[in-house]
Parts: sequence; C-alpha cells; structure tokens
Amino acid sequence: MKKLLLLLLIFPAFKTFAQDAPKPSTAFSAGVEFGIPSRSLYNVGVGASLKLEQPVVSPVSLTLTAGFSSFFRKDSPFNNGHLGGDIFVPLKAGVRYNVGSGIFLEAEAGSAIELNYDKRKLFAFSLGPAIMIPTGTDNRNFELGLRYESWSAHTLQQTAIRFAYRFGR
Repeated sequence: MKKLLLLLLIFPAFKTFAQDAPKPSTAFSAGVEFGIPSRSLYNVGVGASLKLEQPVVSPVSLTLTAGFSSFFRKDSPFNNGHLGGDIFVPLKAGVRYNVGSGIFLEAEAGSAIELNYDKRKLFAFSLGPAIMIPTGTDNRNFELGLRYESWSAHTLQQTAIRFAYRFGR
C-alpha cells in the first residue's frame, strides 16, 4: 500500500508538457528599395514598399505588396523630353514559401501604374529569395530581399534589393 501511495504521489511529477512551436501569424513589413534596371531607358530606381503576409499552411503564405518607385532616365536624345524620373505605383499579390531558417522564396504578380506622362498600367511579375535577420525582439525582424522583376512589353527589367523592418512571425 505504501508503494502504491508513493507511486501516486510521484507519478504527476513525470508528466510532460508538449512544447508548441509558435504559430505563424499575419506579418507586416515596411521597407526601402533600390533597383538596377537592365536593357532599359532607366539608370536606377529607388522606392518604398509595404507588404502584408498572411500564412495559409505551415510553409506557405500569401502576400500583398504596394509600393512607390521612381526610375531615373538615362541621358539620351530619345527620351521624348522627359527629364528626371518616371514614377510608378506597383501593386502585387503573391506567394511566399518558407524554405527554413529564416529563408524565403517569393513570387508575385500584379500591376505597375505610371503616375506621370503616359499613365500606363503595366503587368508586373517578380521572383526571388529573402532572408530574415533577427533583432532580438520576438516578433520583429529585419528582412533583406533580392528579386528579379519584369514589367510588360519589356518596359522595365530590373534586379531589386528590398530592406525592410518586419512585424510578426
């Protein structure tokens, strides 16, 4: 009887609790962008963007991105008198896949709307990797992304870098 009583007292001490990994939640990031156009009438592009990321299943999230980009034209007699930069607002939706250890692969498609001159609406798509750089705060990280981007009719092809501050997992 003493052994049974001792066993009943000791048994609860051996109970284990599962350690649940933190579940991904909606994330939001704001960042700056730098673009290097290729085979284009532009020299360089700079801008800013906001991104919303909603997890769907464990490694996959859906993204919505809105930005503001200014591209500066090369000095050319064929630039139709447009001096300075052309301003675009890219609006894209996409899919982000978590490869692991803070590394992501991302693909997006949408529209880039020109705000000056011709007011064109161009089809835009982009793809590339991104990494998260921990800040030491649980739900906040820096994000560094590299992407290839193309806009319709070869208006713009660029390699772009995005550096952002990210809130959420």
